[in-house]
This record gives sequence, C-alpha cells and structure tokens, in this order.
Amino acid sequence: MASDNFRKLGFILVLTLSAVNLTTGQDYKITFTKDEELEKWTFVGNVSDAPGFLRSIPAADRGSLLFHFLEQTMINSILSIHDETGSLFTTVVIDRESIPECRVPDPCVLSFDIAATSERKDSSLFEIISVNFVINDINDNSPTFPRDTQAIAISEAAVNGSSYLIESANDNDTGANNSIQYYELIGDLNVFALDVERKLDGSLSVKLLIIGKLDRERKDSYTCTVIAKDGGRPQRSGTMELNITITDENDNAPYFTKTAYNITVKEDTEDGTGILQISATDNDIKENSWLLYRLSPHQSDLEELKSLFYINEHTGVLSVIGQLVYEPGKIYKIIVEAVDRGKPSLLSTNQAVVTVYVEDTGNNPPTVKINLLSSGTGRVVNVSEFSTVDTFVAHVEVKDKDTGQNGDVSCSVDDSFFALKALSNKGFKVVVAKTLDSEKQDLHTVVVTCKDKGNPVLSSSDNFLVRVTDENDSTPKFTKRKYYEDFFENNDRGDLVISVRATDADKSNTNNSKIEYYLEPAVRDYFAIDASTGTIRALAPFDREDKSVWTFKVFARDFGKPPLTGNATVNIRIKDQNDNAPKFSNATFHFYVQENLPSGTVVDRLTAKDYDVEENGMFTYAISDTKETKLPFLLFPDGVIKTTMELDREKKESYEFTVIAIDKGVPKRTSSANVVVKVTDVNDESPKIVFPKKDINDTIVIDHLKPSGSFITKIEAYDLDEGDNSKLSYVIEEGNANRLFLLNLKSGVLSVAQPYEVEENAEEKFTLVIAVHDGGIPQRSERGELNVVIKYSNETTTEPPPVSSGPNTNIVIVIVVIFLTFFLSLAIIIVICVIRKFDRDRMKTQNIQINKLPNNMTEIRDNTANGTIMSRPYDKVDSLKKKKEVSFSFEDDLDGLGDHELSFSNNSVFTEPVTEVPHHERQTSHQMKTFQLQQALLNSQTKPWTQTNGQKPTEGTPNEKDTNSDTSRETVTSDSGRGGSDDDLPLSHNNSKDERESHLSSSGGGSQFLKCSLPKKHSHSNYVPPNAGTGNYSLTNVQNCSLPPHRNSRPQSTDLTERIPNNKIPMERSLSNLVEGEKPKFTVRKPYIDREKIDKKSESWVPSYV
Repeated sequence: MASDNFRKLGFILVLTLSAVNLTTGQDYKITFTKDEELEKWTFVGNVSDAPGFLRSIPAADRGSLLFHFLEQTMINSILSIHDETGSLFTTVVIDRESIPECRVPDPCVLSFDIAATSERKDSSLFEIISVNFVINDINDNSPTFPRDTQAIAISEAAVNGSSYLIESANDNDTGANNSIQYYELIGDLNVFALDVERKLDGSLSVKLLIIGKLDRERKDSYTCTVIAKDGGRPQRSGTMELNITITDENDNAPYFTKTAYNITVKEDTEDGTGILQISATDNDIKENSWLLYRLSPHQSDLEELKSLFYINEHTGVLSVIGQLVYEPGKIYKIIVEAVDRGKPSLLSTNQAVVTVYVEDTGNNPPTVKINLLSSGTGRVVNVSEFSTVDTFVAHVEVKDKDTGQNGDVSCSVDDSFFALKALSNKGFKVVVAKTLDSEKQDLHTVVVTCKDKGNPVLSSSDNFLVRVTDENDSTPKFTKRKYYEDFFENNDRGDLVISVRATDADKSNTNNSKIEYYLEPAVRDYFAIDASTGTIRALAPFDREDKSVWTFKVFARDFGKPPLTGNATVNIRIKDQNDNAPKFSNATFHFYVQENLPSGTVVDRLTAKDYDVEENGMFTYAISDTKETKLPFLLFPDGVIKTTMELDREKKESYEFTVIAIDKGVPKRTSSANVVVKVTDVNDESPKIVFPKKDINDTIVIDHLKPSGSFITKIEAYDLDEGDNSKLSYVIEEGNANRLFLLNLKSGVLSVAQPYEVEENAEEKFTLVIAVHDGGIPQRSERGELNVVIKYSNETTTEPPPVSSGPNTNIVIVIVVIFLTFFLSLAIIIVICVIRKFDRDRMKTQNIQINKLPNNMTEIRDNTANGTIMSRPYDKVDSLKKKKEVSFSFEDDLDGLGDHELSFSNNSVFTEPVTEVPHHERQTSHQMKTFQLQQALLNSQTKPWTQTNGQKPTEGTPNEKDTNSDTSRETVTSDSGRGGSDDDLPLSHNNSKDERESHLSSSGGGSQFLKCSLPKKHSHSNYVPPNAGTGNYSLTNVQNCSLPPHRNSRPQSTDLTERIPNNKIPMERSLSNLVEGEKPKFTVRKPYIDREKIDKKSESWVPSYV
C-alpha cells in the first residue's frame, strides 16, 4: 500500500514537473541515424548533445544529471540509455523489417522522449529531450517469389507481343537500391522475354512476353527461370521457375501422303464393293486431328461420280454403288479431299486423285506385285538418306496371262527420286534416282503402274511408301559462337551462371537430333552444366582476385552414330565485390624523424595494398583513435605522414598510434597497423652542471698535504640529449696553473694531483673554472666555478680504499687474464725460439763486440722551450756480456702509463761521452747499441732489484711491489706499435762533446727534481711531483717510497694526453736493472707551471705534462 502511494506521489510529481517544463522549459530535439543489423551495444548517440540543452542546465546540476525514458514503449526493447551520461546503446541486433513502424517504404523514424532530471536533492530540474531515431535499411533480405514454380499455358496461336502475367517477387528491404530493381529471364530468349513495368506504389509488374513463333507440333513445352535482383551491395536475387505448356490450336490442315491412286475395276463389280482405301494425315491432336473425307464439290462430273462411287466420310473407303459400263478410253477421275473437326475446321492442303479404269471382262489386265525387301512396317520401306544413286529399293513382279500384245507389259513410277530398271524375265527393280534428303522430305509415295499393249490397254498399279531414314549428318550448332556473361564473385554453390542452347538439323525426336551438353574437363571442378537444358551453374564460390575471367568451351553432342559434336566459347567475367580489406605492408611501421624540424616535415609514407579493383580497391589512410591527447602528426589520404609542430625529443622521444586504411567499396572495409615514430636526437641541449652551483654549493674544503690521487669531489652534470650528444667530458679550464688538481675526463672526479702544503693555521683558496663538454656536433658546453680551499691540518691523511668492482667483475677479469696470459705466453715462447735461432745464425756470421755502457752516463732534463733531454747514470754493465736474452712486453694500450710509472718526453735521449767516430762506424755502433740494450733488458727480467736506503740494490731479492718499475713496461727500442723505435731516437754517439756538455749545463739550472719513489696506485690521476726546489734528486735518497702492486689489471688512465694528437708517450724505460751492484737513479721533471694548452677543435683543456 505504501509503495502504491509512493508511485502515485511520484506520478503526480512527474506530471507537475512536466507542467512546469511545458510552461518554462525549452524544446530540445536531436536526431540519431544508424544502420540496421549493427552489433548489440552499439553506441547510438548522446541525448545531451541536443542543441542548447547543456547551456540551459544550471552549472550546479550539470554534474548530477540523470536521464530516463519518459515512456515505456517499444523503444525500450531495442535501446538502452545510460542514466548518468545520456548515451544511447542498442540492446539487440536491430532488424528494421521486424519493427511494425518500419514496414513502410518511407524512412523508418522512431520518436521518443527522454526525461532529464538532477540527482541533486534541492534541484527542480526537469527537461524533456525529443529524440528521433532513424534506422537505415541495409540490403539484408533477398527478393522472394510466392512460389518456387509457376505453370503457364500458352496457345501456340499466340502472336508476337502477347503477354502473360507472372507473379512478382517481394523484397522486405526498402530504398532506391535495396528493393527490387529489375528482373531477368534465363532460357529460350529467342521465344520469350520479360515485360517489367513499375506501378504507382513502386512495385514492379512482371509479364511474360512472346517474341518468337510458337509451334506446338515442334515443341510443346518450355522451362525458363525468372530472376529478381535488387540494387544493394552486395546484390541479392531470388528465382522462380516457369513451366510453360504450349496448347494446341487447329493450325495444321490435313494432307494426303499419297495423292494419286490408280485402280481398275471390272465392269461387273457388284454394288457396295469397296475398291480403295484413301487416307490423309493431320499433325494436330485430339479433335483438331479427327478427319472427314468427301468428294471434292468442285468436280464438273460430280453428280455422275456420286451415282457410281461412294466414299465413307470417316474411314475414307471408296466403294462402287452404281453399274459400271466399259467404254473404250473411258476413265473416271475422282478427286477426294479431307477436312478436320477443329474450330474452325481446316480443309486438307492437297487432294487425292483416284483414277478408275473400267476393265472389260474380256481382257485381263496385268497383275502388279511389289516385294519390299528392306525393313519397314506394312507397305513402307526405309531408305537411308545416305543412299547413293541406283541403290535398290524394291522389286516389282508383273504378270499378265494374256498373250501377244495383250500380254506385252511396260511399267513406270510417278516419283522422280526413284526409277525402274528391268530385270530379265524377273520383273523390275525400283532404285534411287537422285540424292535423298530426310530433312527436306522424309516420306515418298512410289506408285508403280504397269499396262499391256492390248486393245483396249489394260493397266494395273501398286504403290508403297518410302521412308527416308535420317542419318546423323548435321552437327549440333549453338545459337551463338561466343557467350559472354558477367557474374559476381563470392557466389553460392549452385548459382545460375548462364544458359546455352544448341540445335540439330537432323530429324526431330530422334537420336540424331537429341543433344546433350558437357564442358571441357579443365573447368568441371568449378562449373556444371545440365546435360539436357544447357544451364551452367557454379560449383564453387569464385574469387575475382584469384581469377577474374573464365574462358572455356561448352560442347553439344548428339546421340547419332557416330555422334557429332559442336562447340562454343563461354566467357565469364567475374565482377568484383568489396571482399578484401586494404592490407598494410607492415604490421608495425617504424619511422624516424629528427627533432626541431619545422612543422610540415615529411616523416615517411605508409604503404598498403587492396586486391580489389575500381572503387573497391581504392582506399585512403586515417589515424585511428589514439591515446595520445595531442598527436603532433597529420596523416594525408595518400599515406604521407607530416609533423604538425616542432618535435622535442627531450619532452617525448617516441609516439605510437594506430592507422587505418579505409577502402571506398560498399560495405567499406578497413585494416589497421601500428606506427611507431622515434624522434631522433640533435645536439640542442647543453650540459647542465648540478655541482658546483655558484653561491649555493661551489666550495670544497680539504686538508693540506693530501697524497696524490686523493679524492676531492665529483663534478655532477647531465645532458638531456642522448647518445654521443649526451656523453660528457670534464676539464679544468682555469685555476690549475700549479697543477695541483686532476680532473678525470670521463667521470668528472676531481682528485689531488700532488700534495700541497700550507702554512700552519692558514688556508689557501683555488678557484677552478670547470668546463663540461658534450660529444655532439656542434659541441655544446657549460662552465662553472669550484672553490677548493686547502687548509692546514696536523691530522694524518689516509687514502680511501679502492672501490671494488664487485665479485662477479673480478671473477670475469681473472678468467680473461688467465686465458690471455696463456695464449700470449705461448706466442712469446714461439717468437723467442724463432728470434734466438735467428740471433745464433747471425752471431756465427758476424763478429759482434758487446760494448759496455759507460759508467758516467747521466740522466739530464732540460726544461727549455725546445723540450727535455734526459740521460741516466749506469755502472757495471759487464754482466751484459754474460747473458744474452730477448724479452718482450705486451700491452693493450697506453692508458696505464700515467698511473704508476714515470714517463719521459718524446725528445728525451740517452747520452754517452764517446769520441767522434767515422760515419760508417757510427752506423755500426748504433746497431750495436740497440742490440746491447735489448740484451740488457732481458737480463734485468731475471734479476729484480731491492732498494735499501744508502745501499746498492741486492740481486735476487725482488720487490713484490715493483710492478710499476720501468722494466715492467716495454724497454726494447724496436718498434712496439706505439710510434717510437730505436731509429726515431737520436743516439748519444751522434752528438758531439760540446753538445753533451751544453745539455749538462742547461740541466743544472733549469731542471727541478723531486726525490720520491712512484706514487701509490690511484684510479683518478697520474702522479705528478710537487715543487720541491731545484737540483738533481735520485731515488737513492728517498725514504719509505715503496711501489704498490697492481690489482687485476692496469689502472684506467685519466690523463688527457691520450686524446692529444701527436703527443706520443715515449716507450723508454729506466735501465737501472741492467747494472749490477748499483742503485738505479731516476729524475722527474717538474710539471709545467705555464697556462694549459687549449685544443682548438674541442675547446677542452689539455694538460701539457705527461
């Protein structure tokens, strides 16, 4: 009860709101149009799109709108509305023909109202939206006839132009194209046609039109097929079979097959005696063929003849009814005619003449007997139309009992196609006189008349019929030599394709004229022909894209012996339907376009293909719905993709969207492909320095006397570009005049290049200008300043532990090193054996004196503008003569030279005070010196040295940390692949004494040395000694300068000299291990204090020291 009250209140409220709406609301209308047969839940439209609707809704209610059907009608069964959005969807597959309102030829429009209210509690909103839903008809129904077969009876007397109404087909579809457009007739098109007329209601009236002569006697029935076709795409059709019966008309007059009779009657013949049987024929049937015989009324002596003779009108028997009297020369000619019983009755086309001879009983006429030897029935003989002249037909036996002239008999025939030839005492034979043709005349009446020579002459006659038998001498002929037909692809099996017809001129209703049709074997899997009617049907669906034209032979063969065959050509043109969607050449297209190009830049072109033809094969491209909110591309119908704006890879580097190809066929077909556009980078972004930042975090404070390689900080920078454009390099452009700092080119790690000491309780500030360059072209860079404050500290500085690369990396490195060591050792052994053999052979042929190196060789550096000249002191080289070996050092690259080893400039030389020698001796001496150095290096590998303070190196006590000594690198002067060889170095014996003294003197004033061993291994810098005053220092005075061992492999060099062209790192090494009992001495030049060199190409800082 309560619920009913609520319903009533709700209904009153709706009526009230409706009244308010009628008085204050506006009229909102919207129309949606959709095709029938769309899938369930197809989106129809949104009612809120009604013009002016949303603008009239208060802002407070727009977010809380609710939509409902105002009335519960039939529309609720096919449509559903989303109550919050107002979107309409189909709830079923709509069949336009099943909706009563749509069973009209006019457009189907369903009208209904939608009520719009607000969910907001205090809202009084109520609006009505009038919706018109137009359902478009599609061609989903085929024309149908009321029945499959219709029988029609047509009189053979029907004249050309006569028409007979045919039941028309019905098509539930509507519209100019989907309804029935025309009818076609298949079969006997030379006799019948269709007369189609459109009536006032738009339907078609179909009539069968007579256009040829009908003759029931030749053909009494026809079978045709009526096809109704609509104009839709794809086209649909319906068929009905017409069974046409030709009714008989009295159109054939009787005729006499025998037109002449000769009979001799004795004058004493009694009344009522039948003397002759006369017969005629009528080709009609039933009453139209029933005959009546009579004497021709136009005979002049009719009354006399009627008194003597009588003919039975039904049987045609001629009888004597009067007294015959013999009169010499008197004969009676009786003309007989026949008439049928049709309406109207027809008179025979010819007449039969009976010649009656009255025989005198005193004289006997000859007797004639015809013997038929060939096959036949009764008095009919069959003669082939292939019979040649003189072919025997029949035998004539003549007898006359009289004697003399009364018994002298002669005979004759009255048909020119035959002749008589006398047989000696055996009568006569009937023979063919000329060629017979069954098609022209198939029945001959042959009358043989024999008469004597008595007085009066008496005669007798006899006759027989010659039936000319038909022979298969006519080949079936088609009505056309070539048949053409258009046929749509995607047909059904059994669909009618075309009908062909052939005729045979041989006698009808015989095997010679009976025809069967068949096709050539090549197409029997695709077409079938009705053997009796010539109707060709499809055995399989055809695909125009596979084959567009079918050309084949059709044959008509009769049943004669031998059978004869005729043929014709059938050309079937397969018409295209839109059954192929465009096909993209790729499922996914990958295109690349450079950033920063102007709007309208061509990205690339899509490629697709449609195997249909004409409009079905034409297609355009479009971009499908994409997740991209603003896709910066425009797709043209020809497949060209252009940009609509400048692209920025740093904002978005890739775009993905879907494209579709839409053909122009009906129905339209589409296919899709994915497009991925990669935006390629250009160097449009400069590096951005994160650290240091001016006035924010641009100062680093470190303790003084930090050991070389100590980590200070790391320059943090990034580049939004990618690839080489984002690869950064770090250099110090200004503020590092004293070379106190080293900046790793790749990592940006800033480390201590050499220890620096400040006064107690003091600090010094160094402002470094840091430049960060990218690797793009053109190169971009960013600069920043870093303040490094070195302050005094009395705390002991410890070196941070090296960064581990991880256990997996170490294992891989160990494995690689083991394999490389094995193969390199094997190669070294082989090379050593070859060289040793070569040396032994050479030593046998040459007398080589191994000279000792002079004890006073010194190492000198000259820090002048021309470069550095170095020499080193060596003593006691007698041991070089004791052992001669060859050793080689293999290295992958030169990167490690700057980490733990002292290197020398390219213009460093070894000098030795020797006397001037001739030129040819200098050349020999030069070769010997090279050889001596090689042998000395070999000896040194087996005799490592141990350094002690103030003592000589001890042989046999290897220093475990001496992996970075000079002999750990290549010491031979032969070409090592690094650009330097013994031929490149100026040997000391080529210098004069004055020159050597000049070098010595210059080194004393300009060179500055530091006494220290090699620095500990560090991954960030090359060791560079600090300024320690002037003078020469040797390693003999160094305390606690041990050499750290290498880990795993040579450290990665960060020295920028590896990028400096033409700055070859010399491969000379200290020869300290060559001397027995003497400590090796090393001198290191002070780093340059002048401004760093600038590489003009990259504008990056390049240190001048090695």
